Amino acid sequence: MGGKTSMHLPKKWWIGLPVLFGMAYFAQEAVAPRIEDDLRAAILLRVARSPDAIDRPEVRVAGRDVVLAGISLSPDVKAQLLTTLGVETPARRIIDATQPLSRATPFVLRLERRGGKATISGNVPPTGARERLRAEIAALGLEVSDSAAYADGAPQSFPDLASFAVRRLAELDPASTTMTDATLAVSGEARSAADYDKALAALKASPFSASAVKVDVSPPRVSPYVFSAAARDGVISLSGHLPSDDLRRQVVAMAAAAGAGAAVSDAIQLGAGAPAGDFAGALAFAVGELGKLSQGKVAVSDGKIIIEGQGRQNILGETIRADAKARLPSGFEIARLDVMAGPMMPYVFSAQRAGGDVMLTGYAPDEAVRNRIVETARRNFFDAKVVDRLVIAKGAPQNFTEATDHALAALARLDEGKLAISDSNISLAGVARHQSARAEIAVSFADALPQSFRGEAQLSTRIVGSPLVASQCGAALSELLAKSPIVFASDDSAIAAESAPLIDAIAATALRCQGATLEIAAHTDNIGIAEVNLGRSKRRAQAVVERLAKAGVDPFRISAVGYGGERPIASNDSDENRARNRRVEIVVK
Repeated sequence: MGGKTSMHLPKKWWIGLPVLFGMAYFAQEAVAPRIEDDLRAAILLRVARSPDAIDRPEVRVAGRDVVLAGISLSPDVKAQLLTTLGVETPARRIIDATQPLSRATPFVLRLERRGGKATISGNVPPTGARERLRAEIAALGLEVSDSAAYADGAPQSFPDLASFAVRRLAELDPASTTMTDATLAVSGEARSAADYDKALAALKASPFSASAVKVDVSPPRVSPYVFSAAARDGVISLSGHLPSDDLRRQVVAMAAAAGAGAAVSDAIQLGAGAPAGDFAGALAFAVGELGKLSQGKVAVSDGKIIIEGQGRQNILGETIRADAKARLPSGFEIARLDVMAGPMMPYVFSAQRAGGDVMLTGYAPDEAVRNRIVETARRNFFDAKVVDRLVIAKGAPQNFTEATDHALAALARLDEGKLAISDSNISLAGVARHQSARAEIAVSFADALPQSFRGEAQLSTRIVGSPLVASQCGAALSELLAKSPIVFASDDSAIAAESAPLIDAIAATALRCQGATLEIAAHTDNIGIAEVNLGRSKRRAQAVVERLAKAGVDPFRISAVGYGGERPIASNDSDENRARNRRVEIVVK
C-alpha cells in the first residue's frame, strides 16, 4: 500500500448511540431541578426588592418558564417588575397569574398594645404604609407583630390618622385604636397622670373633626386609692386621686360649701381604681365632716375614712361618729377618728354621786386639767369609785379648774348628790350626812368659789339611822377608817380639807352610837422626838373630838388620847410602814 497506514472504522458505528443518548438524558434530568431552583430563587429575590408590586408572591418554574402568582398591589409597579425579571433573569417566558387587589369595605386598621408588645391587624394600603407603621411603632420601643392584609379602599386621611393612632400607643397601656374608613376610635388606660393629660390634650387638639375621633381613655390605675382634703388658715387643700373630671368638679364645689368662704386649692389627679360602692357618697360625707373642723384633715383611703383635727364650736368626736353611723355609705368605715372637741357653748361639767359611784361627765379644757379633776375626785370621794367620762374641749370659763376643785370638795361631803356647771353657773344639790355638815356646806359652797362664778346649793339632811349597839358601832367606824386615813394638814393637828367627807361619815355613824363611849386615839411614827410626837398625837385626837362634837355627838361620850409612837402596828423601816403607824383609831366602849 505504498507504506501508508490507514484507520479501521467499524462498519456498525451507530451501535454506541443509545448509550450516549442515555447518558445525556440522565445528565439533563439531574441538572434541570437545580436550574429551576436557582431560577425560582432569583425571581423571588427580585420580587422582594419591589415590595409594592406583589403581596404574598408565589413562583412556579418549569424549565425556564415562570408562572408568577400573588396579589397585585400596583399595576404600574408590577409591569416594571415583570420587564426587569425578563432582563435580569434567564427566564424564557414569564406568565402573570397575579390577582388584582381586593377592596376593603369598610377599610379597617387595628393597632393594639399590651405591655411591650404591639399588634397590627386589619387592612393596610399598598403604598408603603405597612413599613411606616412598623417603623413608627418600633421607634416607641415596642415589639411589633403584623398580621394586616393589603387592601384597596384606604381613605385619603389614612397616613395621618394611622400616625396619630401610633402616637397614642406611647401614652396608653393597654391601648386599642381602630380606624374605620376615616374615623378613629381610641381606648385604653393611661400609663401615668402625665400621659393621661398628654393623651387628652392631643385628642382634644387633633387636626381631625370632632366626629372623626372617638375617645374612651381612662386615667392610670392607682393603688392604694387615696383622696384627702385639709383645712388650715382659711384654705381647703384637695389632693390625691378621683376617677373623673365630673366628680372632681363636684368635690371642689363640696369643699367650697364646707369651707364657708375658704379658698379651695385643687391638686387632685385623675386615677382609675376607686373603691367599689358609693364612692361619691363617701367623699360627700368626708368633705362635709371637714366643714365641722376649724382645722384638720379628712382622707378616704380605699374603703377607710380618716378624720382628724380641731372641731368647730360644739363639735365633738362623738358628733362625727354619730354622723358616720347615719350617713356613711355601706362598704366604707371610720378607720381613725381623732377630733379634739371645739369650743363648747354652754361649757358644761357634771359630777353625780349615786350609790358607790361618782360619774364625771362634760368637758375639761385639756388633758392636764382632766387628770387633775379625776385625781381630786378620787382623793375626796374616799368611799366611792370615780368613773371618768370627760371630753377634752375648748371654751372653759375663766377659773374653771379652781371652781371644780371647790365644787367637788363640797359634793364629796354629801351622802348623795349632783354637781352641775354651765359656763360660770354652778349648782349643787343633794343630801348631807348630818345637820351640821349641811349648814357648813351651804355657807362655804358659794363663798369658796372664784368671784367669776355664781353658786347655788339646794341641800337636805339625811335622817339619822337606827341606833347601833357598841359592837355594830365599832365595826362601822373601823370600816370607814379602813377606806381612808384621817389626813392632817402639813405636820400639825389641823384636819385636811380632803378628810372632811370622812369626818362627816364618822360623825353620822357616831350619832347612831348613842349608848357607847368613843375613845379617839391618835398615833405617830418614830421619826422625831418622842415627846413632840406624843404632844402632836394628843392635839390630833382632840381635833377629831372637836369636829365630832360640833357635828352633834355628845362630848361627854367622846374622849381624846395621844400615844405618839408608842404603839406601832408595823416596823418603822419604810415610808409605807411609817405611814401605817401614823393613824387615828376609834375605840368603842
